[in-house]
Amino acid sequence: MNVIDDVVALSGARLFLMEVLEPFVRLAAWIAPVLRMDRDGIAMALRGRVLAGSRRIAVGRNVHFVGPARRFRLGTGVTFFGNSYLNSNGPGGAVEIGRDTHVDQYCVLYGQGGLSIGADCAIASGVVIYTQSNADSRADGTPVARQPIVYAPVLLGAGCWLGAGVRIIPGVSVGDGCHVGAGAVVTKSLPPGSVAVGIPAKIIKTLQW
Repeated sequence: MNVIDDVVALSGARLFLMEVLEPFVRLAAWIAPVLRMDRDGIAMALRGRVLAGSRRIAVGRNVHFVGPARRFRLGTGVTFFGNSYLNSNGPGGAVEIGRDTHVDQYCVLYGQGGLSIGADCAIASGVVIYTQSNADSRADGTPVARQPIVYAPVLLGAGCWLGAGVRIIPGVSVGDGCHVGAGAVVTKSLPPGSVAVGIPAKIIKTLQW
């Protein structure tokens, strides 16, 4: 599992400033086509500049960072295409994303139990990663809504690809270079280079990594 490097914590001031400047970012995006520039690309770059300064990240519309800003750590080149939710609340809450990783639309990254995503990953639309659960933590028939929350970290190695709609449950480690097919539910850790599909996800091939 590659160690994440070259990541910097966000700041509450920059998150606040990004919200305040959003109307101006959208205005600039509407002007961009007049200058023969890509509307969404300009808006994403501007949000990234406000949020991370010179670190060159890109942020689409409606990306929500919930929890203490310092618990979000992003590397250069990270891209959020929009409409995603990230949560760093919780006793071990943290979301770390390595350089040049792309997160597509409508993803939910629950980092309440600690979430670490390596560099150069491609996360397709609709992926949900859980680091907390209260489902059957007691296994005694107590209604789920009354059971305590259990936290467990998730680690996603460098160079991984998660297909559309993948689900990863708490406590799972996905090794470097893994490919997980669309709609799979990852309930057990995967060694590096695994190609896994299905519910629950099963390894069908191993790639060189």
